[in-house]
Formats: sequence, C-alpha cells, structure tokens
Amino acid sequence: MAEKEMSADKAAADMKYLLNRGYNRNTSLNLVVNRYHLDPNERNILRRYVFSEHEIRAHKSKLITPDKIKGNTLVVDGFNVLITVESINENKNLVLGMDSILRDSSGVFSNYRFDSKTKKALKQITDFLKKHNPGKVLFIFDSQISKSGQLAAYVRKKLDEAGVSGDAKTSKNADQQIININEITASSDSHIIESVDEIVDIPGHINTMFLFD
Repeated sequence: MAEKEMSADKAAADMKYLLNRGYNRNTSLNLVVNRYHLDPNERNILRRYVFSEHEIRAHKSKLITPDKIKGNTLVVDGFNVLITVESINENKNLVLGMDSILRDSSGVFSNYRFDSKTKKALKQITDFLKKHNPGKVLFIFDSQISKSGQLAAYVRKKLDEAGVSGDAKTSKNADQQIININEITASSDSHIIESVDEIVDIPGHINTMFLFD
C-alpha cells in the first residue's frame, strides 16, 4: 500500500512538472500513467487532482464565497454538481484538486441514475441555495444523458417547493451553454472554469457543512 501511494505521489509530481513546462494535459497524463502503471481509477484521480501553477492561480482567482451569490444569477452544471454531492454522501470518489476545488472521480457521468441518492443530494443543494439566496438559479443538464428531462422537471419542482427562484433545462451542448451565459457558475469542470468569470464550489461548501454538522 505504501509503495502504491508513493507511486501515485510521484506520478502527481511528474505530471505537474510536465504541465508547468507546457506539455499537453492528456499527453502528460498518459506518460505518467504508463510510467507508474496506474489503474483506471488512479488515472481518473490524477486527471482531477493535478494542475499547473498557472492553472491553480487562474482557477483560485475565479473562486468566490457563497455570500457573493446573493441576489445574483447562478448557473449550475447539473450533473457535475449532483454527482459530486452524491459522492460526499457516500464518502467516496472525492478529490480535492490542487486548485482547491472538490471533484468526483467516479466517472459515472454517462451511466448516471436518477434515484434516491439524487433526491438526497438535490435537497442539500436546494438547502444551500435557500440559505444563500441567489436572485435566480438555472440548472443545465446534458440532454444526452438518460432521464435528464425527467430530472430537470424534478429540479424545477423542488426549487419551487424551496422558494428558490429558478429553472432547470436540458441542452445538447450543456457545457457551451453554461459558458455562453457566463454568470456565476457552479461547476468543477476545468474547461468551464477556464471559460467563465466566476466560480462557486457548491459541493466543497456542502462538504464543509457535512463535516461540521
């Protein structure tokens, strides 16, 4: 176990070294995965954990505290945030990136199931929203994922019940729509983070509340 952990630590250090020197992310990841014989789960973790110094500074500069969303429009990367909060509840598949943003490492996105875990996670998210009172919230779900329309309808219902002004929609190109709106955004997706002006880490704050509850 200690040897495995040491390999993972060395892999992270090597990947960051390569990224700092301008190597492509996928190229860097493949090099260290092959060198240290990492399994698919370790690969997923590394992808979500390691960033260059430039990326770390850029991502952190966009992070805002929850009090800043009061009265403002908030866009939620639906599956991204829900899956991460579900992982918090199960206490597994969580990665705190070098950029201080909490991520899920399970890679279950395409096989996502709308079930009781979804409902529990959404309750925590709506409680968070009710506490911090955005002017309007918009959840955007990838329409290519099974039951995304049903999930969006459920989110609309729960937002209404919680007294939170908002909507939930599906999109064939969810990431790009989120980027185009460019309001305060809840997502841990690196491409989205790098493309919008402000980010709030809803799962990270829920996790902190969970730890001290």
